[in-house]
Amino acid sequence: MKNLLILLLFAPFVLLSQNTSKAKKSYTKAIKFYQESNDKKAKELVQSAIQQDANYLPPYLLLGQLEEESGNIELAINNYLKGISDKNPDNAWGYWKVGMLYMQIPNYKEAQRAFKYFLSFKYQNSKKIESARKELKNCEFSIDAIANPKPFDFKNMGDGVNSEWEEYLPSISADGKLFVITRRGPYQNNVVSEDFYQSEYQNGNWTKAQNMGASVNTMGNEGAQCLAPNGKLLFFTACDREDGLGRCDIYFSIKRNSQWSEARNLGSSINSKYWESQPTISPDGRELYFVSNRPGGYGDMDIWKSVLSEQGTFSTPVNLGSTINTPYDEMSPFIHTDNQNLYFASNGHPGLGDFDLFLSRRDYPAAIWQTPINLGYPINTSGTENSLIVASDGKTAYFASDKSGYGKEDIFWFHLPQEMQSQQVAYLNTKVYDSETKTPMKSSIEIIDLATGKVMISSFTYTKTGEFFTCLTANTNYAVNVSKDGYLFHSENFVLNEQSALQALKLDIPLQRLNKGIKIVLNNIFFDTDAYTLKIESEVELNTLVNFMNNNPILEVEIEGHTDNVGSESHNLKLSENRAKAVYDFLVKNGVDAKRMTYKGFGASQPIIKNDTEQGRAANRRTAFRLR
Repeated sequence: MKNLLILLLFAPFVLLSQNTSKAKKSYTKAIKFYQESNDKKAKELVQSAIQQDANYLPPYLLLGQLEEESGNIELAINNYLKGISDKNPDNAWGYWKVGMLYMQIPNYKEAQRAFKYFLSFKYQNSKKIESARKELKNCEFSIDAIANPKPFDFKNMGDGVNSEWEEYLPSISADGKLFVITRRGPYQNNVVSEDFYQSEYQNGNWTKAQNMGASVNTMGNEGAQCLAPNGKLLFFTACDREDGLGRCDIYFSIKRNSQWSEARNLGSSINSKYWESQPTISPDGRELYFVSNRPGGYGDMDIWKSVLSEQGTFSTPVNLGSTINTPYDEMSPFIHTDNQNLYFASNGHPGLGDFDLFLSRRDYPAAIWQTPINLGYPINTSGTENSLIVASDGKTAYFASDKSGYGKEDIFWFHLPQEMQSQQVAYLNTKVYDSETKTPMKSSIEIIDLATGKVMISSFTYTKTGEFFTCLTANTNYAVNVSKDGYLFHSENFVLNEQSALQALKLDIPLQRLNKGIKIVLNNIFFDTDAYTLKIESEVELNTLVNFMNNNPILEVEIEGHTDNVGSESHNLKLSENRAKAVYDFLVKNGVDAKRMTYKGFGASQPIIKNDTEQGRAANRRTAFRLR
């Protein structure tokens, strides 16, 4: 039986109308056929009623309902407006309905007029009042957005990725070489299935997308996937599986030797009896964002976050808060590889239609997300936009659309407007192991922006492999500190450039056990040329050194200063001693017992490489740390 909402609202007209009984009779029959889902007969009768008495208004409302359900929005609007032309307060709902239909066309100015008129009537339905006020904000935004369009030149990704079937929900690895999509089709046992397909970028083109295999794909539906930046970990949504904890759960699969492992449920720390879907993972693999309708949110669907612990388990999810989430729905989150920009879809923030795409920024690692920014028109339209991802370059975006292509829905790419772009990133692949046994080790790792002193990453390597993968903003000078109980910490500095976005910068870090006589170079101690005053960038390393001494209270050390061979022997000897003393003084000032330390300058007497190049001389200008 058809929805009676509109029909019930017609009732006052039936009772109050003074029009001809003949028109009323036709209209009453039309309602009966409408309720029986005989729309053709209902339409004939309601049109007959209008012909019998054009001043009898209820038939226009039913005809508006019929036209709306047939997708004839403009005809629906015209008939609704005729049906409420007497401006009876009982018909105020009709102006809300007309406003909502104008939003679909779209005609934002007329929608604005209709909503304002609806709100001028007193004693209206509270939910419709809330809706009208929300849509008025959308109208105001939309009128301005259309008057100030953003550049938007989208291109199809080609027949390597797309097919005659539907492709949507794209994912891409940090190096831009692996692309994963959800494809609806082809038929399996006469059933259309959602499966994952992957394509590789080779010789300037995307290879023909291949099914990712039975380890992740089943006869059921899989979708809403997220590819970790390293391209070796896949999170995705699957529904109604035997091991599921709710309607839809989040699963994961690991790529080993080009094969994907059997998918596993993430477990009760993430999944619940409610709906969990659409995961996205931070570049360091520690923060998992997803969508859920679990209690404690602000609307039906909200974006939540869980943090991976050092023990390898995810924490209890936390709602991202009212800045991101609204009383309506937030969907398809994507955290960029710069870890500072979150793209998502929402029908709650001011926009042009149903779901629009938004961007919220944060200064990592601060936890406060900024007010979301609508990506603007014509990226967003009066229809539904979602599932946008952005490549490591910060500007190339991928999305699904039915605008044109090989099938009903294809994957397209475009360049984001500059103000909507993320930071270009490069990526780092670190491996930590025991210096003697070469055994991979789990260890703590910190990556610091040397210019600001901010800790950008505070994480740990994987136990089995000793590896750590992350993405960082390109063209920035970083320090990396690696530590483990029972071992001497390791430090060095590096710069990630744009080339590292194509090929990872690899750091192999051997850790030395705490044995007498072992030595490390303090790579992040900096002085101006021919000076011994510590530069501000050195404080990151120095504070690490303070913590190390405090955590190992029985250790005694010697701080060594070394120079290149430029200048006299006596000058270099004095300079190296003063530099070693500067480090010694900092440690004493920050609470390290002076009795546990000595310092000594060696000048140019102990080079670690020849002084015949600038690179060699730079390596020889160093501060070292030796256990006594």
